Amino acid sequence: MRNAPGRLPSGVKRRLTPLLAAERVYPDFLGIGAQKAGTTWLGHNLQLHPEIWMPRMKELHYFDEIVNDPKNPVSRLYSKLTGDGTVNRRWRRQVKGRLRHHRKRFSGEDFFWDLRYYAGIPGDGWYASLFKAGRGRVKGEITPAYSTLGPDSIARVHDLLPEAKLIFMMRNPIERAWSQLVMRLDKGGRRNIGPSQYRRLQNNFEREGYQARTDYLNTLEKWREFYPEERIFVGFLEDIHFYPEQLLGSVYEFLGVDTSFRPQGIDEKVHARSGGRMLAESAVYLARAYLTDVSALEKHFDGYASFWRYCAERLASSPPEEEFLPYPLWESAIWDEWIEARTDRPRYQSGPLHLVKTLA
Repeated sequence: MRNAPGRLPSGVKRRLTPLLAAERVYPDFLGIGAQKAGTTWLGHNLQLHPEIWMPRMKELHYFDEIVNDPKNPVSRLYSKLTGDGTVNRRWRRQVKGRLRHHRKRFSGEDFFWDLRYYAGIPGDGWYASLFKAGRGRVKGEITPAYSTLGPDSIARVHDLLPEAKLIFMMRNPIERAWSQLVMRLDKGGRRNIGPSQYRRLQNNFEREGYQARTDYLNTLEKWREFYPEERIFVGFLEDIHFYPEQLLGSVYEFLGVDTSFRPQGIDEKVHARSGGRMLAESAVYLARAYLTDVSALEKHFDGYASFWRYCAERLASSPPEEEFLPYPLWESAIWDEWIEARTDRPRYQSGPLHLVKTLA
C-alpha cells in the first residue's frame, strides 16, 4: 500500500517516535494535593523561584479530567461550551477570566499558551507542549485533585513521568473539609456562613469526593506503589504558618534548586477564605466523622497530627457552647490546651516521606 502524499512511511515513523518523544518537555514534579491545604501559597512561591517554571494556570487537571476529553477539537470545544457539570462550567469561567486578562494586559506568549491549553487536542504531546517555555528549568504543576486518582490513573502518570517528584500537603481534616465548604459557598456568592449552612456541610461531606480528598494515608499508599518515599515530599499547613521560610527551603532542596532564594511576601496568605471563624456545630460534626482517621494519622506522623487527634477528641467529647470557634484551630484555646499537655514543643515537621515518618 502506498503512503499518502506528505505522510512518512510507517517504518520511518516508528523509528522516529522515540526521538520525537525524547524532545517532549514533561514536568519534573507534581503537586498532588491536598485541596485547601496550602497548595496555592506553595505554588505562588515556587513560581517566584528563578530556577523553577510553572504554568500560570495552577491546576491543569490533565490526569484526572482532560485525559478523557474528546480528541476531536470541534467535539471538545462544543462539549465545553454547551455541556453541564462542574468541569465545563469551570472551563467557561476560566476562559472568560483569561479573555478579560488579555484585554487588560496582552502577552503573546501567554495568549498562545492559553489557546493551546483551552482549544488544543488533549494528549501526552499536548501536555508536554504546555511546559516548553520551562525548558532548562525545573518544571512542575500543582493539581490537588490528583490526590483522588486511582491506581490505574497513577500508573499512567508513572508511565509518562517515571522520575517525577511529588509534593503532598496535608491539613487538619476538620479544617480542610470546612475550608472546602467555604470555598463552594463563596463561589456561589454566600460568604456569610451560619447555622443554616450546617445541613449543607453534612450533605457535601457525605459525597465521596469530599472524603477522598482528606484520606491522606490512602493517597500516600496509592502513590507509594509507584514512587519511592524519597521522591514524595509531605508538607503540613501548620509549617506554612509557623515556619514558612524553612518549609520553602525544604521544598527547594527537595527539587534540587537554590535553597538560599527567598521570595518577597513569603508570610502573606494567598486566596485565604473563612473570615477567621468556624461554625462550632460543624466542627463537632467533622470531629466525630474524622476521629478514626486522625488517630491513624497520629500513629504515622505524630507532631501536628497529634494536635488533629486532640482537636477531634476534644470537640467530639465536649462540644463548645459558643456558636463559632476561632479558625484556623491553632488560633483557638484547643491549641493552647494541647501545648500544655505535651512534654515537647511543636517543631518543624515537613520533608520527604521517608524522613517525616515511614508508613507501616
